[in-house]
Amino acid sequence: MEQLADTDCHWKWNLFLMWSSQLLILGGFAAVMPFIPLFMKNELGLTDEHILGVWVSTFNFFGSCAYAIFCPIWGALSDRFGVKPMLLRGTFGTALIFPLMGYVHHAWLLVLLRFISAACAGTTAASQTLLVKNTPENKQGFALGVLSTAIWGGTMLGNVVGGLVVHYYGYKFAFTACGIMYFLAGFIVLLAHEDFKPVVRAASQGHGGNRRHFTGFRGLPQFTTAVWMLLGTMFFTGFVRYFEIPYLAMLVEKIVGENEAAYWTGIICGAVAVGALLSGMLTGYLSDRIKPLYILVPSMGISVATMLIQAATSNLWVFGISRTIMYLAAGGTVSVIQKLLSAATPKRKRGKVFGFCTTANGVGIMLSTVAAGGVIYVTGVRGVFNTAAFLLLLLIPCHIAVFRRIMRQRYFAAHYKAVMARK
Repeated sequence: MEQLADTDCHWKWNLFLMWSSQLLILGGFAAVMPFIPLFMKNELGLTDEHILGVWVSTFNFFGSCAYAIFCPIWGALSDRFGVKPMLLRGTFGTALIFPLMGYVHHAWLLVLLRFISAACAGTTAASQTLLVKNTPENKQGFALGVLSTAIWGGTMLGNVVGGLVVHYYGYKFAFTACGIMYFLAGFIVLLAHEDFKPVVRAASQGHGGNRRHFTGFRGLPQFTTAVWMLLGTMFFTGFVRYFEIPYLAMLVEKIVGENEAAYWTGIICGAVAVGALLSGMLTGYLSDRIKPLYILVPSMGISVATMLIQAATSNLWVFGISRTIMYLAAGGTVSVIQKLLSAATPKRKRGKVFGFCTTANGVGIMLSTVAAGGVIYVTGVRGVFNTAAFLLLLLIPCHIAVFRRIMRQRYFAAHYKAVMARK
């Protein structure tokens, strides 16, 4: 009983620490990332809109690329050495790199530092892993839900504070403040408790081993057709939903001018984060009660309409309100797909499936930066927003076709009904 009480205390203490550290980490990150286009223009001299768009695309591409390459490596090392050392590496390493970005004078050096910082990253996934590994199973949903409030809360806080800091004190101070917040988060992580047990590889079991879990396609897991289709959906969702995000500050600057761009970008991003937070809560509630297409189709339709408004308007209030409405309607759509993935996957395979889900979404985002960079070079920043609206429109019939086919899959239909029956 004493040991049980000790474990119960540990997971609550860890939840508080991970919540606090993620609030600081996401706050620091959100305090600088939305303003990178403005930094490149005002500090690095990239005044041509088309050239600036290409460099913003390059910056985001190499960040996503490093994240996709190194996250699996850190995940494997966390099984060998523990999650806490990986969290400390990510927080303290990034704390050293981010302040350096404020002192660069060449775009290629900024891209290089972004690649290195992203290679050190992965703290959010590591925090979730530490909680899952050290929290009783009947408390894991609650713990992860509480942690998500720190992620969105930190993003909202960082957007607003970052906009004010850049507006009044400049970019160098914002990058330095970001580093300080990461350092503080690292010291908080030091206080966390991890019940770490190294993973021991099972001896080879010859022909009686786990070969049946893999296909003949060079080791790809043997997931059901429904799972592979949902992973494809996550790829295209990442590609489309991220298309215009890196260029938000550029369009705000076009509307309000150079002097007020950072200030209003921060305010709008903060409002968007609130909309996404509310959307996640509302979508989570509805997804337990109605079919996914009844959620996704209306939310994506609203997204298309509001994106077209953003591309056309020259009024800041119209732009800000329409963007907030867009995220209020569709900010939780990814969680609907994740819920379907969970329902379509046996419990023993969910870790692997969700790992592939993150990879699929990340690759979609990475390729999105390349495509958007080409679009902005040819058409300008408003063209990116118009293209994003067109891609969202194409995604609606694709989602309808995929989800209808998934619903007819024998295993998925049986398992999904069983999951919904327990709600």
